[in-house]
Amino acid sequence: MTILPVVALCAVVLVLAYVFYGRLVARWLGVDPSRITPAVEMDDGNDYVPAPAPIVLGGHFTAIAAAGPVVGPILAGLAFGWLPAMLWILLGAIFIGGVHDSGALLASIRHRATSITQVVRQHMSRTAYLTFLLFVWISLVYVIIAFADVTAGTFANFFREDVIIDGAPQAIALNGGAVVIGATAYLVLSVVMGLLLRFTKTPWYAALGGAIAVLAISIWKAPDLAMWLSTHGLSFMDTQAKDSVQMTRVWDQVLLGYCFIASIVPMWLLLQPRGVIGATFLYAALAFGVLGTLVGGWNGQGELAIHWPSFRGFTAADGSWLFPFLFITIACGACSGFHSIVASGTTSKQVRNERDVRPIGYGAMLLESMVAIFALACVMILTPGQKLAKPDTIYALGIGRFAAQMNPNIFFFAVSFGLLAFSSFVFDTLDVCTRLGRYVLQEMTGLRGISGGAVATLITLAAPSAYLWFSPPGSFKTFWVIFGTSNQLLAALTLVGVSVWLWRTGRPVWFALLPAAFMVASTGTALVFNFMNFLRSYRFPPPNVTNVTPFVVNMTIAAVLFLLGALVVFEALRVWRMSRRPLPAPGGFEVMTAAGR
Repeated sequence: MTILPVVALCAVVLVLAYVFYGRLVARWLGVDPSRITPAVEMDDGNDYVPAPAPIVLGGHFTAIAAAGPVVGPILAGLAFGWLPAMLWILLGAIFIGGVHDSGALLASIRHRATSITQVVRQHMSRTAYLTFLLFVWISLVYVIIAFADVTAGTFANFFREDVIIDGAPQAIALNGGAVVIGATAYLVLSVVMGLLLRFTKTPWYAALGGAIAVLAISIWKAPDLAMWLSTHGLSFMDTQAKDSVQMTRVWDQVLLGYCFIASIVPMWLLLQPRGVIGATFLYAALAFGVLGTLVGGWNGQGELAIHWPSFRGFTAADGSWLFPFLFITIACGACSGFHSIVASGTTSKQVRNERDVRPIGYGAMLLESMVAIFALACVMILTPGQKLAKPDTIYALGIGRFAAQMNPNIFFFAVSFGLLAFSSFVFDTLDVCTRLGRYVLQEMTGLRGISGGAVATLITLAAPSAYLWFSPPGSFKTFWVIFGTSNQLLAALTLVGVSVWLWRTGRPVWFALLPAAFMVASTGTALVFNFMNFLRSYRFPPPNVTNVTPFVVNMTIAAVLFLLGALVVFEALRVWRMSRRPLPAPGGFEVMTAAGR
């Protein structure tokens, strides 16, 4: 059987969920299009910038999607089989992730576009607020570590693979230098587009069309240009001939330098235009997947036949149990706490009307779920026993095989596109995470102004810089475990905070509270298992491992996160018992009465 009927069924389920359950979620949340949003009322041209729904959706979509819905489903599909991974992606996105994202976005809008931590502060207690704030900052640092390591590995990667295209074997070489060229063009064109939109009357769709055309040419020529540059003095483009360990560490630091710059420049210069271009990448990747699946499935071509086992057991090869590790390995694509930080950090400051909460909050979550389905499909067409590459390579080869169903001649272009798309997703998340980390740290410390923002950004990037320099490159799986756990616990705590807000404002709460209970149970269990696993690895290091510092750090962080999460849940229960309903504030924004502080 080909992947066509499976993928088609998933798409139908997600569309029906958006039409029916998405409408119910918006009603239960109390979306009101007549309210003035903070983006309109507080427009300052820098952080508060109202924008059309497609622009905001594009930036939000690329920021939340990133590498999460690619890496997580691939790792989980390889470990447990594609069926449990697919079920969690669908059910998680519809009933947990969509509710989480929409709730966090609207809660932020109703509280002057402040972060979800401020919502917790107003409706719970100062203790819960400070605890949540620290938890969020630690989670952001782990996101930066995990995604920077994956992207740096792509830039320093050289991989050869034999694939079957149109019935004939073809050898393909994936050169990280080509991805560097494409990524550079992507960022430069984003800045050019931002300048055009800011200082000229160029329509956004015209600027986007020109940027995409130039970028397509850059992707097409990038492999040849990388090879030419490697033979004319720029040896770092020849990733095959370099020490990949040192190259990865260098690229880690370069990426963090980019994060510093991108997180302090105005949103109109880079974040918004880059978000639209990045969203186009995501849509194009989905288009390759959809069209390739339709053509290949309709023609009955065996290249898209399902070979990977649907279920590989309740225990993975590394000893991880399906519960709870399936639910933390797949975060983005099903439910991700990081989404609440994006929704309440940058997205809420751009929403022009509350009616946009449904397509941006709930809709983007379901779109991300479809990205995760196609990433999982790249695993489904693998053959058991074949050499397995890293997730980014599996994804790029899968995109290439989908595209080749339409025309075998575009296979190599599609593979290069897949790698660049993967990197562009991560770029979006890295600089958004750094910007949000700056916001959180400034909120905790009171740092103000340009200099305060720069200091907060440097502090946020200091830990990732040191960790990535001294840790072995390619250890993203270790990062991913603790990142996934902290990320999902953040989602649980966000749902707890949203539930308290809904309760105190007299709205239905069960649709947010039940998902919160499930996420608290699964992530709490995972943190306990993580602590035990890191402790075991520290006491009995794996073969060839001489540096046990990462195990000590992750073990400590696991314990800290568990305690912080437990404290927030305890504070929520205490405030829930003592709280009264708040009165609406002037201007339509919501505040808390003195009770429960």
